Amino acid sequence: MHLQDFGRGARIELSKMAKLLGMKFIGFNPNAQQVSLEFKGKGVTYQLEEFVQQYERECTTSLT
Repeated sequence: MHLQDFGRGARIELSKMAKLLGMKFIGFNPNAQQVSLEFKGKGVTYQLEEFVQQYERECTTSLT
């Protein structure tokens, strides 16, 4: 998966995903494909693929 930087729209979606996981979105680095987040007051950086997998695991199980 490779997410190009389409501007604000991609960042808004990543922010919504982070909020559902109980995190705060800080930023997205399209060159490195990394998402920066804040979790329990600490900065965390995930690879985009890993972040999306975590989101799918957490949010699809909570919906059922």
